[in-house]
Amino acid sequence: NYAIEHNREDLDFLAQRLAEEEKQKPQQERSEFGLIEKLDFVVKNDFERLTYTDALTILKESNHNKKKKFQYPIEDWGMDLQSEHERYLVEKHFKKPVILVNYPKQIKSFYMRQNDDGKTVAAMDILAPGIGEIVGGSQREERLDLLEQRMNELNIPADELSWYLDTRRFGAVPHAGFGLGFERMVQFVTGMTNIRDVIPFPRTPKNAEF
Repeated sequence: NYAIEHNREDLDFLAQRLAEEEKQKPQQERSEFGLIEKLDFVVKNDFERLTYTDALTILKESNHNKKKKFQYPIEDWGMDLQSEHERYLVEKHFKKPVILVNYPKQIKSFYMRQNDDGKTVAAMDILAPGIGEIVGGSQREERLDLLEQRMNELNIPADELSWYLDTRRFGAVPHAGFGLGFERMVQFVTGMTNIRDVIPFPRTPKNAEF
């Protein structure tokens, strides 16, 4: 909202540039949203909240999936969602930003807190139009026995992470956190299509001297 109210001239410039680029794309690849419309979309809409399992059902039963329009077809429960799936939920199905919760534990890190069903973890992603995931977060596993059990399942040597286990062994409290991808946020606000265009210190393969 701040950008819309205080940087309108900059946004108008970016919106015009992006609109010209969109005209060069095939019709099926064009975005439904202009830049300013996309920002308004997030500011003015409530966020839809649902589980990974419900989202997978929606995606699997969608005409988009049945007509094989996804590059990565929706198949079994437990598959990792791609950006195209996330954008479909936001832009086509709900037409509002989406918060996905309770992901399968096999596609998330070992330190995320297991839910009571034993199959999912207390993790969430916030999905935005144009890019998909923009925020990711989770509750951390504070129960030492379950943490060690999960590490054993994944063949993670306990001695290599003894310092981490000690943080649970000698006292831990339930806690959670999230990460906001700064480059993704800049990409979202400016409308850039390639995240490399918004990285302040470009990283290219085999270019680091040290």
